[in-house]
Amino acid sequence: MSHAEKIIPNQKHGGRTGATYKKETPTRHDAINLFNEAKARLLSIDQWDRLCGKGSAHFQLCDEKGNPVVKADPRVGNLIRINLPAPPNSEVSGYDWVRIEEFVNDKDLIKDEEIFGFRVRPVPDPHSNNKKAAAHFFTEDATSTFLIVRNTNEVKALERGRNEKPNTKRLHLLGKIRNAAVALGAMLGLSKPQWKSLVSGIINGKREYPQV
Repeated sequence: MSHAEKIIPNQKHGGRTGATYKKETPTRHDAINLFNEAKARLLSIDQWDRLCGKGSAHFQLCDEKGNPVVKADPRVGNLIRINLPAPPNSEVSGYDWVRIEEFVNDKDLIKDEEIFGFRVRPVPDPHSNNKKAAAHFFTEDATSTFLIVRNTNEVKALERGRNEKPNTKRLHLLGKIRNAAVALGAMLGLSKPQWKSLVSGIINGKREYPQV
């Protein structure tokens, strides 16, 4: 089992998603440079919406108390506040929240392979008194894993969602309807264009749009 597979949980129930973008470079040196550039873009969570393009969710790196973190690399325990292009999460502050729970940063000299990334999981809103229910349209069993992998002169970025089930327990009626609708849309593939845009942007950089 590869290091990338170890950080991605086994699929046990619910839905699963995934997106991959890869690029082959002329030389190994170019690939190493691209890998490091992609790492920097992956860690710049506040800039993900610029990589995804118009209509994307907005992601904000926060500390364990939900306060925005500026000019610092994410670490285990940090939260990510998500503002979706969808009805707000009426149960809490209007956002969806996940926690960074594990990083991977490995290099295999024999295989000439490098792997870097992290996994997140839904958590309760840090500003809410409701600490039992995850403030997310998926339950706390769901995970999203974001990885960058270099094999010699090929670099790829990927997202893997696992065990995705609608979060409808311990919520009011409107919260249940909202989460069920957003989760169903994601499981049917409505979130895939965003993840495809993100992994492409992590490799290729910011998407530019002409001014209107």
